[in-house]
Amino acid sequence: MFGAAPHAVTKTDLAYDQIRQAILEGRFKPGATLDQEVLAEQLDLSTTPVREALRRLESERLVVRRAHRDTVVAPLSHQMLEETFAIRLALDPMAASLAATHATKEERKVLEELLHWKEPGPKPADRVSKHRQLHQAIYGAAHNAILIEMLESLWDIVDRYRLLTLQGGVVAPPIHRDHGALLEAVIDGRARDAAKLMREHTIEGIQAIRDSTD
Repeated sequence: MFGAAPHAVTKTDLAYDQIRQAILEGRFKPGATLDQEVLAEQLDLSTTPVREALRRLESERLVVRRAHRDTVVAPLSHQMLEETFAIRLALDPMAASLAATHATKEERKVLEELLHWKEPGPKPADRVSKHRQLHQAIYGAAHNAILIEMLESLWDIVDRYRLLTLQGGVVAPPIHRDHGALLEAVIDGRARDAAKLMREHTIEGIQAIRDSTD
């Protein structure tokens, strides 16, 4: 059920990383009950760090604690999807524009390397992870810590929808087909073009999820 968590520092970090990864990869389904004692046994931990980890995940809207009842994986809804993408439509173009303006020479080199990344395999989790890594490279080049934190939180929500879409049999287009022009705009420092292309890409992304869940 659980894999390695190389970035964990404390026992709470370990529990948080493992449970969060299981949710984002779809191993814990929306609405699934998360029993603290069972999780603690699986992770070889006491219930205290598991309880603290679930509190952190609740603050990120990945789990829901029901009054006098168990904690469950946060359900997905069309309303949450629409609200999340409404914010991304404002923030993603901003991040692309800032990246085109502020990316360092080294960061532009990394983005150039991403243009030649090997396409991930058919596994939904691999495709979702690769897609996110590409966007993270753009966000990082924006050099705005608060913006990056907000976008990372939004991606935690969106990735759950995207994973379910791919697991449902939807054939995703090649990742680089959708990102090539965007990456080139950021690399070339064309802030306005980067923002426009990012907005178009974000709209296409939500529409694909809408079509698969209607």
